[in-house]
Amino acid sequence: MSVLDVRNLSVQYLTENGASEIVKDISFKVEKGEIAGLVGESGSGKSTAMLAVMGLLENRAQIRAERITISGEKPVPGQNAAMIFQDSLSCLNPSVKIGRQLRETVQARRKCSRKEAAARAEELLDLTGIRNPALRMRQYPFELSGGMRQRVVLAIALACEPELIIADEPTTALDALVQAQILLLFKRIVKETGTSMLLVSHDMGVTAAMCSRVYVMHNGRIVEHGTVEDIFYSPVEEYTRRLLEDARGGRLTVHRDENTENAAGKTGNAYGNPPLLQMEHVTKIFDESEGVRDLSLEIRRGEILALVGESGSGKTTAARILTGMLREDSGILRYRGDELGQDRRMDAFGGSVQMVFQDPYASLNPCLTVREALEEALEASGQRVNGTKRCRPERRRSSSHSREKGRMAEKIDRMLRLTGLSSEDADRYPRDFSGGQRQRIGIARALIVEPEILVCDEALSSLDATTREQILELIFRIQRKIGFACLFISHDMHVVRRISDRIAVMYGGRIVETGETKKVCSDPWHPYTKQLIEAVPEPDPLRAVKIKAAPGKDGTEMVRYGCPFAGRCGYALECCGEEIPESYSFDGREVSCFLYSDRHSGRRSRDYRMTSQI
Repeated sequence: MSVLDVRNLSVQYLTENGASEIVKDISFKVEKGEIAGLVGESGSGKSTAMLAVMGLLENRAQIRAERITISGEKPVPGQNAAMIFQDSLSCLNPSVKIGRQLRETVQARRKCSRKEAAARAEELLDLTGIRNPALRMRQYPFELSGGMRQRVVLAIALACEPELIIADEPTTALDALVQAQILLLFKRIVKETGTSMLLVSHDMGVTAAMCSRVYVMHNGRIVEHGTVEDIFYSPVEEYTRRLLEDARGGRLTVHRDENTENAAGKTGNAYGNPPLLQMEHVTKIFDESEGVRDLSLEIRRGEILALVGESGSGKTTAARILTGMLREDSGILRYRGDELGQDRRMDAFGGSVQMVFQDPYASLNPCLTVREALEEALEASGQRVNGTKRCRPERRRSSSHSREKGRMAEKIDRMLRLTGLSSEDADRYPRDFSGGQRQRIGIARALIVEPEILVCDEALSSLDATTREQILELIFRIQRKIGFACLFISHDMHVVRRISDRIAVMYGGRIVETGETKKVCSDPWHPYTKQLIEAVPEPDPLRAVKIKAAPGKDGTEMVRYGCPFAGRCGYALECCGEEIPESYSFDGREVSCFLYSDRHSGRRSRDYRMTSQI
């Protein structure tokens, strides 16, 4: 008997325009001790189907099914079934300490004393790989990193002692190293406890690394299923082949090419271009534990610079300082060679630096139409459509105002077409669009003021492979046409290696390696860079099983003394715990590691050409 048996499940929502069927007569199974996968792009119906299985749709939808059972019985959340969601923070009560949330779950499942429940809670935290569980029991969810919160959610799920765990996009928002830790944890838990798992994901690499069988969902239907080898090596359906092609980056029609010229007439890699924006020895510390320390970075005209690193490494803090949203504690910023004081930074930029955020819906005003949002962006930057600028709105005669409004409408229509939208979309609201379309609106809003620098902060991390490819190609194509510089912040190494000219790797609030993307990704010099690249699961079952977690401590740690990576480095020297390494430069490659220091690793001959020391 299968642990999970779903037969002929259909789900439809009742709307003002009638019934809308989201899930259409699907059937699937999960065997005991198995990790099965359900894949498909956003909007395919995966999450709706899982909520229906768990009985969490209540009266919001009409559900029909011939059979939904777990070991022959009805699914009961908190008893024989548990679910892990993508956003761990929204699953935890922010006002209740971790220990109490776990303890109450244990007591709801077992008849035991408070002391026994607390002991079991600590045991579960330890089981899920959380160090010092007694300390974590006394903390609130916001005090933990994303990876640690996801471990807590798993511990709460295990406290229910379920026969089945449904994990719905559990690692989408996590960086590669933390994702690797969570995936290996899932595998270990399934093996040690005998619990079955249904992994719902749009990440084909994660699916390849985790699952023995895979169901492919498209437009509410299961279009193909089989062993993971069948699906990845011999797909039957065109849709499955397209998913795999997108995951491998095979459909991107514009690639980084050193011979491609952008609008500024510079070569594609922009390597010889002068710096447009520089950060020199910038420090910003939050409670002595997070932020950036002694950060130096430069963005050149016409290039795409990738800034990568795990959660908490300081990427977003650096971006917010760069855009003027945060003030640094110390350091210097230069724009076009001129030093920018904190008091005049936003005025100096004048709309020349724009940002595209991770969550497009949260960054758009739900009360404004697309046209109003783009008009607001133009007004905020003080920009007229004819290229001149003003500091504040001016009173104009009605005829002049009407002409400018007409030109503004034309500019908005051109920008919408450039970003793959239509003129008709201008009068719709954000709620009327899909996630990928909202991200296009965010890009249009940023580019309509004609910035010199575009900052993309995890702009693709929440998108499925197909939508990600569309947005990736869009950014690349417009960048080549307009010639703006781009700071592309991401933890997705697959995306980074394909879109960027140069790459800067961050760890513990510091830059540990920079260089041309192709060279860094094919031949990493810093031990952390190597770990980051090796942690990314490939959309190939044979290669994905080699995924391994990093050794040493969890997460990033800012340190005053010594190399911040020393606790997790397999190449650490005695000096690594006592001194902070300088940045050593070799033919365009910069690396902060004592392995490249003559003083600590031995003097090399004058004609020695530096190569990777790891």
